Amino acid sequence: MAMYDEDLLKNPFYLAIQKRRPDLCSKVAELHGIVLVPCKGSLSSNCLSNCQFESYVLKPLEENFQTLNGKFPFY
Repeated sequence: MAMYDEDLLKNPFYLAIQKRRPDLCSKVAELHGIVLVPCKGSLSSNCLSNCQFESYVLKPLEENFQTLNGKFPFY
């Protein structure tokens, strides 16, 4: 498996969620949640304009996680 490292502070998704949804960033901290940040190369410009940021935030739920829009991730 190839190693991939990206500067988070230059990632368009990360910058967009911080700018458009500062409330969501605060909520992640409160919940001790996780933000799933897609790598820059996997993003389309359409994704950022129509993005459901809640789908990329995981909150701890007993022995599992749930997105803020109520879905359960597969792993």
